[in-house]
Amino acid sequence: MPQANPVRGAARVLLAALAAFAAAPAGAASLDEIVRAAHAAGQFDGVVLVDRGGRTVYRRATGAADRITQQMHTGGEIWRWGGISQQVAAVLVMQEVERGRLRLDGTLADYLPGFGGASLQRITLRQLLLHTSGLANPDDSEADVAGVPSFYRAEGAAAADKAALRFCAGTPKSAPGARYEDNTCDYLVLAAVLERLNGASYAKLVAQRIAKPAKLRSLGLQSPLRTALPTRVVGYTSEGLREPAFNLGRYGASGALYGTPDDLLRFDRALLESTYVSPTTTAAMWHGEPRYGNVAFGALAYAARLERCPAPVEIVERRGELGGVRAVNVLAPGRDLALVAFSNTAATDYGHVLQGSGLLHDLLDAALCAPDAPDAAPKKPRARARR
Repeated sequence: MPQANPVRGAARVLLAALAAFAAAPAGAASLDEIVRAAHAAGQFDGVVLVDRGGRTVYRRATGAADRITQQMHTGGEIWRWGGISQQVAAVLVMQEVERGRLRLDGTLADYLPGFGGASLQRITLRQLLLHTSGLANPDDSEADVAGVPSFYRAEGAAAADKAALRFCAGTPKSAPGARYEDNTCDYLVLAAVLERLNGASYAKLVAQRIAKPAKLRSLGLQSPLRTALPTRVVGYTSEGLREPAFNLGRYGASGALYGTPDDLLRFDRALLESTYVSPTTTAAMWHGEPRYGNVAFGALAYAARLERCPAPVEIVERRGELGGVRAVNVLAPGRDLALVAFSNTAATDYGHVLQGSGLLHDLLDAALCAPDAPDAAPKKPRARARR
């Protein structure tokens, strides 16, 4: 009997999956069909989870966590959170605002005297949270042959925290409040403010005030002194190559958190249930500024028109893109829903929800609007006393 050709077999499976997805009426694909089709097209390897009302109503893990060893995704791996880390930092800042120990329009002259020159001392906490401070940007530091800016390289990490702040205190790129620019330095400086205020390390504040109340057992902050990542998930370029080496710890409060997708959902649930800060403070944190492209504190906040929803849905979105990992964290507060997705290939393109297309738009449309969405009946968000 002739042996089956595995390459041809895989190609037939891929073509069948894509054909079935393409043949479905516009907007008719289910959440699972969307995830499977994205994986079959080589555009997604990872995990998607949906929480509604405190219950995980959808879970799909697909593809390889490590293509060399062929370790497949299980959904329980530890992932780098990247820019999603900024949502955590924003909560810590807003806790202090709620307690009256910080003011959003207070300046670095008030909370971090001696940082930079007179122009930097005028920067407010609000501007740092919104990425409108105008500080020097580590992304602009000289890149190596792999394209990694020198600020994020592994070498020279021995006094990384102080070196990072010295860089951030350098010549600013623009005047405070002049424009938006996503900048690692904004959240490194916010972490320094929190550390000075509390007399404790940023890692300790995350552990005590974020991880402990919501029982986030996997949540941690990568140290710039430790280059090995606490995960077996390998990031890949869009060409399928292993990602270039970089020092995750140099991202600090801006991007160095790691944890499981389940713990990210628990963090989202704690936000939705007012575990960390009051509903009023949460609403202030999630107010998108239209003049800066709907930027909120640590996230984007906007009203999205989804294909199968009769009315716009309020969305809070944060992405984390470091190396070959593409992560996204989305909350729909009015629907009591959170969706998280992690992929370890840079070929993943979540698209733009406000433009009405792309992978994230389709995932949200299926999770929030489809008649067969998991546990589709909307529930009233539950408020819980903060600890």
